[in-house]
Amino acid sequence: MLLVKNLPFTNVVASGVASVSLPVGMSYNRIILALGGGSFTKSMITNIKVRVNGKVVVENTGARLDLMNQYRGLAAAAGFLSIDFTEPRAKTMAEQYIGNINTAQGVSSLTMEVTIAGATTPTLDSYSELGPPAALGVIAKQILFTTSFGGAGKFPFKLIDVANRGAIVKRVHFAHGGNLQALEVKKNGIVIHDNIPAAVNTFCLGEYQKTAQTNLYTYDPCLDNNYANAIKTSDMVSMEFNPTFGAADTVTAVLEVLDVLGNM
Repeated sequence: MLLVKNLPFTNVVASGVASVSLPVGMSYNRIILALGGGSFTKSMITNIKVRVNGKVVVENTGARLDLMNQYRGLAAAAGFLSIDFTEPRAKTMAEQYIGNINTAQGVSSLTMEVTIAGATTPTLDSYSELGPPAALGVIAKQILFTTSFGGAGKFPFKLIDVANRGAIVKRVHFAHGGNLQALEVKKNGIVIHDNIPAAVNTFCLGEYQKTAQTNLYTYDPCLDNNYANAIKTSDMVSMEFNPTFGAADTVTAVLEVLDVLGNM
């Protein structure tokens, strides 16, 4: 694999959208953002978008992405933030690299936008870990869903439907304000995550050396790093996510999937 410095971002300002166009041809395993300047933290990145052929395949905030990375055991450093399309701790090499963005065929553009808010004389560079050329195939996506819940109780949270069949669900992170107490997941009406309280979920994740993050309930069917356990939706009739709340809350769910570009 190669580690290369990317072309410079344009419009790196205190408040604005910095952007960069990345060359196509190689396979992108991860992109590392390097933050610098007078005052520029990950919390000041209010949106990151990675686009393939103009379609957004990754969207997140800097702070939330950092929590997700720390959950997975990736390195935490104040001035760096990784957008990782691989699973470095997967049990097989095939599972490790499935999902990276192959750009040798089928990709005409790969771009990234970073929205900065409230920084002081920021600088922003990026580096890419590259693998050998390959044609576009299944890629790792991060897709956001945000919903407000008006009070205590158990409510449905729509994330995926039959129109999205074919996607493979690796994990879902529910970023909340402190009131998400438990989660139930059903596939085709069958419970596969049985209204598990947050404390129990945190303990179980820790058993597999995952680090649960504050106000981030992570549903992870692949917590043992065996990605054959990911939820396949090709045979899906329905898929339900039903969180339980102790009080009103607003939740952003980050759905991590393996998927073809044109699907969800």
